[in-house]
Amino acid sequence: MGVKKYIFYMESFPSDIKDMLKEHPIAYVPFGALEWHGPHMVLGVDSIKAEEICRRSAEITGGVIFPCVNYGAFDTMRFPFTFHFSKRCLKKVTRSLVKQLYQWGFKIIILLTGHYPESQIKQVMKAARWISKKHEDCFALGIPEQKLIPDWDYFGDHAAFWETSMMISINQDFVNLENLPSGLNYPERTIRYGVWGIDPKEHATAEQGKRILDEIVKRLSEIILKVEHSRSIEPFNQIYSTYEQLKKETRKSLKKFFAVHGITNRQEGLAILKWMIFKRKKQDIKYQFKIKKAFKK
Repeated sequence: MGVKKYIFYMESFPSDIKDMLKEHPIAYVPFGALEWHGPHMVLGVDSIKAEEICRRSAEITGGVIFPCVNYGAFDTMRFPFTFHFSKRCLKKVTRSLVKQLYQWGFKIIILLTGHYPESQIKQVMKAARWISKKHEDCFALGIPEQKLIPDWDYFGDHAAFWETSMMISINQDFVNLENLPSGLNYPERTIRYGVWGIDPKEHATAEQGKRILDEIVKRLSEIILKVEHSRSIEPFNQIYSTYEQLKKETRKSLKKFFAVHGITNRQEGLAILKWMIFKRKKQDIKYQFKIKKAFKK
């Protein structure tokens, strides 16, 4: 029958892995989280999203898709049915994982995290850079999906427009927007329901989700094939630098930053900042936010 274009590690015989290493020595490792994603989405959003992107990219590039790393996510929200772990736990797993994948013979290693607080993004990136520097014939990339399309003004959200749209596209049964109340302002959406970003109730659609996923998969598969052809880490490095440059430019303009994240005004932004610092992102289902009138002399 010949070698399949891509295979799942969990469904493979040792001989399948050996054959794939000869044809497409590419390892896909999705990272997720077991975390609340609003009342309108299933709890496995980050994992499902990362698995979908890896699978679709592997259809183009070939390779082995490994089980999603669900346990170990940190900087998760203090909302119901959410697991919390320490940074140290996942750091050891991630570095050990890339080390063993290289030892088995994988030359391109993709660590794609669907859960993306800045601290976890840095961790998968550092693991990828560590193994790439250690072995000149190993090319690893550690990123969240938004690093592939920052020119679309996607810098990550949580259960808001971007994630909700992608999940509707992946499986509409995983989303029920009727469970999310309408007419909420940004702080209320976030603090009551854990929805960080542009209101999904008003803007999320399956069409948008398909468009987003198609572009992410297109760019990821293209960059992997470039690395495979050139035997150079530079295409991966370019992803990191482009993302950081565009993110920095966005932060220069408060108006642009607010628009990208769905924040209407400074008072909303300040309310979220206070909640993060003093309440440590703990859910408050009764929270209400009202704009304070400017002081008049």
